[in-house]
Amino acid sequence: MNQKTEAPYQEFAQRLIEAMCDAGHSSREGSWSRLPVEIEPLRREAQAKSLTTARKYLEGEAFPRRHRLERVADWLNVNPDWLASGTGPRHKTEQWDSVDDLPVEAIALARAWAALPRHYREPIRSWVVMASIVDSLPEDAKQLPPAAVGLERRRQDREKE
Repeated sequence: MNQKTEAPYQEFAQRLIEAMCDAGHSSREGSWSRLPVEIEPLRREAQAKSLTTARKYLEGEAFPRRHRLERVADWLNVNPDWLASGTGPRHKTEQWDSVDDLPVEAIALARAWAALPRHYREPIRSWVVMASIVDSLPEDAKQLPPAAVGLERRRQDREKE
């Protein structure tokens, strides 16, 4: 009676492995791992305490807490609801297809931004937020930090260069 039962989160594990493979985290050629993906990047991104916990996610034996699930979904550029339950659109950008009040250019830009890795998205997001704050300031209050004063071009003649 040594019958192996299916792991309780097997469907989640299959979606996770599929998303990791699509994102380029497949096991390296010649790997001895029985898993088709690398465990360490998942452990790091999910902020799991050990490789064992990350392995359990991949084998369907454990399910991450919501904040870890959202980090992993963000890292893999997939919808957290799809990753957790298989419902809804797989990719975050698919939900933008139904937005009627945005111009096509804005939707294309949002899709391109969402497809970038997080370490590229965050600085861009910060610049957009800062630009919107600075844009609402009066012209005389718009000043660059002292280290960047030489970079300002708004009030300089281009002929001096």
